[in-house]
Amino acid sequence: MTPETRFEDYLAIETAGGATWHPNGKRIAFTSNATGLFQIYTCEIEKGKTLPRTQLTDEEDRCTNPRYLSDGNLIFTRDRGGDENFQIGLIEEDGKLHWLTSDLGAKYRIQMNSHQYLYFTANLTDRDRLDLYRWKIPLQDNEPELIYQPDRGLVEVAGFLPDDSKILMIQYIGNLDQHLLSLDIKSGKALDLTAAISGNQRLVWQVVRWLDPENILVITDYQADIVRLAILTTSGKFRPLDDIAEKVQFEIEDYTHSKDSIWTYFVENQEGYSTLHRAKFAKDGVTDFETLQFPLRAVISAGDARSWSKGLSLSDDEHMLALTVSSGIQPTNVWIMNIKDMSYWEANEASTAGLEPSFFVESTLHRFNSFDGLSVPYFRYLPQGDIPSNGWPAILMIHGGPEAQMRPDFNPVIQFFLSTGFAIITPNIRGSTGYGRVYVDLDNVEKRLDSIRDIKYLALHLKVEDNEIDGKRLVVYGGSYGGFAVLSAMTEHPDLWKAGVDIVGISNFVTFLQNTAAWRRFLRENEYGSLEHDMDTLIKVSPIHKVGNITAPLFIIQGDNDERVPLSESIQMYQKLKEKGLSVEMLRFEDEGHGLAKLKNRIKAYTEVMDWLKEIV
Repeated sequence: MTPETRFEDYLAIETAGGATWHPNGKRIAFTSNATGLFQIYTCEIEKGKTLPRTQLTDEEDRCTNPRYLSDGNLIFTRDRGGDENFQIGLIEEDGKLHWLTSDLGAKYRIQMNSHQYLYFTANLTDRDRLDLYRWKIPLQDNEPELIYQPDRGLVEVAGFLPDDSKILMIQYIGNLDQHLLSLDIKSGKALDLTAAISGNQRLVWQVVRWLDPENILVITDYQADIVRLAILTTSGKFRPLDDIAEKVQFEIEDYTHSKDSIWTYFVENQEGYSTLHRAKFAKDGVTDFETLQFPLRAVISAGDARSWSKGLSLSDDEHMLALTVSSGIQPTNVWIMNIKDMSYWEANEASTAGLEPSFFVESTLHRFNSFDGLSVPYFRYLPQGDIPSNGWPAILMIHGGPEAQMRPDFNPVIQFFLSTGFAIITPNIRGSTGYGRVYVDLDNVEKRLDSIRDIKYLALHLKVEDNEIDGKRLVVYGGSYGGFAVLSAMTEHPDLWKAGVDIVGISNFVTFLQNTAAWRRFLRENEYGSLEHDMDTLIKVSPIHKVGNITAPLFIIQGDNDERVPLSESIQMYQKLKEKGLSVEMLRFEDEGHGLAKLKNRIKAYTEVMDWLKEIV
């Protein structure tokens, strides 16, 4: 690191992604936090060239999830202070911005758009329920039409026939417990295509595309441990694609196609790394298959409405594929693949805040055996420079979800901590996605603390087996569910830690389920247990009841507008620790929600955490 380099420069490294194609196939729009929070940009696409971009929005809060419509207008969403009450904005071809919605107490979630309609969900009639609407294009000349009100669960549009007469919907009972519904627009009736074959099983059902009016290409873990490609008919008959199973042996996680494209592009998750394939599918199976080469061993990244929801986008003419790509040393950015000659280039000149790529650290993949012999994967990052005599102090960074996965992608916060002299360990403890249904279900309800025992055995593994890590200077760190894991690891296994960092973490599952946004409560009860049936378990696994066990200092970060893990979860933990005279710091942000979206807040929070850790560890 050069003398003039500031640690906080790492936090200013640009993240860009979520490209969407203009109907003419010559332009993309995407979101980037180059200004310090996500805004919408556009740029022309010319083979092999990174062309200047144009910033389309300049709002005080994040603008995310852009989508071009068939008329060339661009829509996107924006919330306020991280409250996730997203409103829909529209940008005309000439750059003029219009706000299509303005009910700041309501939530609009963009789903998909056909040639004729935009589909979205919103809680307009009942704040506790998201109903399905469609809006005829051009949007400014028409009004939204309510087309479906779910009696349970959360629905998302997953596909439609060319004439929009039938719509496929995913009904979420839990994050990994889904049904596939077919909605007939004329009659308003929805048919569950998976009820007969799914029974009471908790299964993933996602739609890749409609092959013809009777056959649907899906990904599912029905009759399999991993999420794989298959065909489901509109009469509810299931057909696995055995002819592709030997070629694709890991889970499928993202996919794209255009209206008339003969190829379907999809991503295989191989131990956290992404492999891109394409195939031609017919109702009888796979007619052609190809694995596409990419110049990086990388991750194709997708998120949700807070950033972008798809990591792949194919132009309507099938000439170009846009991908959101990153690696441990490659910041997240939009890349373009020319389909004809399979050449790649970066579409956006993303800022690295003056830092050289040589400053960045790539991870390595490892495994350890947990208390019951389960093999648990983790990524390890070591700082550059000479190893201290006792090894590097290490931060064990636990992901949220819990249905999520640590990936070997670019994380500015990880690179920030590495630059300060901390090793980073990112495990995928039981309950993580990407390793099959059996693995992801190993921490459900009464098995919750088994995942925390994984963290314990990882710490013990590092102490005994890793000479480059100082096992006496371990920090446990995480956000959301990962914040719960921090609190739980510190109460269940307190002797292992020098410090803990809890970001928007769950401290009490009972109050969490009572106070989280009502529309998402049933999704969380599916994973954690219900207030009605599992109260004893919820109390048993809640760290708030064991704060007296904590011996290491704790730092808490919380956004005031968090609808997922409400502010009360952090306040009650902070107050309990203060009452007992234990070492705790709390940093609140009145303009943030579930996590930190704004650069000024990230710099403040992580710099304070770094200074605090340097004093303790």
